[in-house]
Amino acid sequence: MLARGIKVIVIFNGVDISEDISHSISSLNYTDNSKNAIDDLELELENMDYRWLKEWYPDENAQLIVGIYEDNGKDGSFLDIGTFYIDEPTFDNDRLNLKCIAIPLDGNIRDQKNTKAWEKITLKELVNQIAVLHQMNVEIHADNEYYERLDQENETDLAFIDRVIKETGLSMKISDDTIIIFDDDAIKDNEVIEKFNIRDSRIRSFSLKKKNKGIYDKVEVSYYDPDKKKLIKETMTKEELEKRNEVKTDA
Repeated sequence: MLARGIKVIVIFNGVDISEDISHSISSLNYTDNSKNAIDDLELELENMDYRWLKEWYPDENAQLIVGIYEDNGKDGSFLDIGTFYIDEPTFDNDRLNLKCIAIPLDGNIRDQKNTKAWEKITLKELVNQIAVLHQMNVEIHADNEYYERLDQENETDLAFIDRVIKETGLSMKISDDTIIIFDDDAIKDNEVIEKFNIRDSRIRSFSLKKKNKGIYDKVEVSYYDPDKKKLIKETMTKEELEKRNEVKTDA
C-alpha cells in the first residue's frame, strides 16, 4: 500500500499506464546502488484481470520509465527514478512481481566479449567510445586519467570498463542508461545534503546487523597510485590488524 499523497508514474513501452495500475500497486522498491553495481527496481502489483499475461505481457527488454509524484498540498514534488528493463517477471495467481535493472538486457555491453588494444587514450575518451557503441550516456566526476596502453582481452565492454576503473582507484555505477564514473574520496568531501535521526517520522523502518564470527583471516587491499601510475596491493592478516589496533597504556 502506497502512502497517502504518493502517485507512481509508470510508462510501459512508451505508454503511460499510471492511472490503469494506480490502485493495484502493492509496493515499489528502488535501489540506488552506491557503486560497482547496476541500479534496480522491484514493482509488485495485482494482476486481477490477467492483463499482464495478455496485452501487457513483458517481452524481453520491455521498458519501464518510473517516477514518483508527491502531492504535499502545495506545489508538489516529482522524483524521476529513471529507465529500467524488466529482467524477471514473476506471476503468482493474481499477483505480479517485476524485477528490473537499469541497463538493456539485449545489449552487447554485458554479453559480447571483445579483445582490443587501446593506446594513448584518456578515461573520458575510453568510456565515451564504448558508451556510443551501446547507445548509452556518460557522466564522469573524476580526473581525466591518461593511459598509454590498455589491453582488453576476451572481456565484455562492461567488465573491461569496470576493471580499468577499479585499477584507477575510481568507482562506477549504471543508472538510467548512463555509465557514471566517480571518485569516492571527492564525494566524501561534498557538502552534506541532510542528516537523519532514526526517530525521524519519515523513516518508517530500519535494520542493523553485526557479525562477529565467520570473518576472514586476512584482507587484501588495492589502490591506484597516480604518481607511480600503477596498482598497489597490500595484504594484512587478522593478527596483524589486531596488533595494530592494540591500545597501549603506561604501566
